[in-house]
Amino acid sequence: MAQPRLRPETAPLPAPSGRLTAERAVFAFPPAPGTTSPSPPVLKGVSFALAPGESLAVIGPSAAGKSTLLRLITGTLAPNSGAVRLDGAEMHLWQRDDLGRYLGYMPQDVELFDGTVMRNIARMAEADPDSVYDAARLAGCHEMILRLPQGYETQIGEGGQHLSGGQRQMIGLARALFGEPRLVVLDEPNSNLDGEAEARLIACLAEVKRRGATVVVVSHRPSLVKAVDKVLVLKEGAVEMFGPRAEVLQRLMPAPRLASAGTPRGDAS
Repeated sequence: MAQPRLRPETAPLPAPSGRLTAERAVFAFPPAPGTTSPSPPVLKGVSFALAPGESLAVIGPSAAGKSTLLRLITGTLAPNSGAVRLDGAEMHLWQRDDLGRYLGYMPQDVELFDGTVMRNIARMAEADPDSVYDAARLAGCHEMILRLPQGYETQIGEGGQHLSGGQRQMIGLARALFGEPRLVVLDEPNSNLDGEAEARLIACLAEVKRRGATVVVVSHRPSLVKAVDKVLVLKEGAVEMFGPRAEVLQRLMPAPRLASAGTPRGDAS
């Protein structure tokens, strides 16, 4: 199988609206060192389409290829064949610095840097404080940050070691939302959140959609899946189902059990 394509030097592309498509995307990792046998594909012809302002939940069993698909969507990996496009341009054609202004990404394991909360949300760049506060309010963590010892100027330590798992996740979400991106990609954003924080996350995603951004999330929790427009079910790297949330969830529901053999026929109960 061909190796992933290299990112060419290209001129900056216009600001995207958030239209996201995958067209028969196939991905396999390179062969292991010292071997010539091709690695089996992790993703097998994945296709879907989202309009600006739509939200998608990617679900499926472990090792189905969900996180790999998110890496194709964010452009950190390029498909071996097929394409993943943002406003018609393949993700690997976007220059990283340029794409960073329009893309918000929160990985499953949030990595924070040694510095202040303010700089972490601003992606370690100089930024207008009001834009940082807006991202934190949108993520539902502004009040939590104000309760830290020095508020937004609190030093969080290497890897965010002075914060709890839930606090790191909320600050990671604020960082993903910083700058009002047109595409927001979240990998298990509620894994460390309690019920109240998860409710704030669902309200946050509704507001992000209202602002016109496209949202893609991986989550195993039904509460978050029920808050999206469309659902994509991956199994062994292939699309098993894709469509409107209600339609897909209905197909996933187990068939109703038949009445037991001992129930008398004609029972009106």
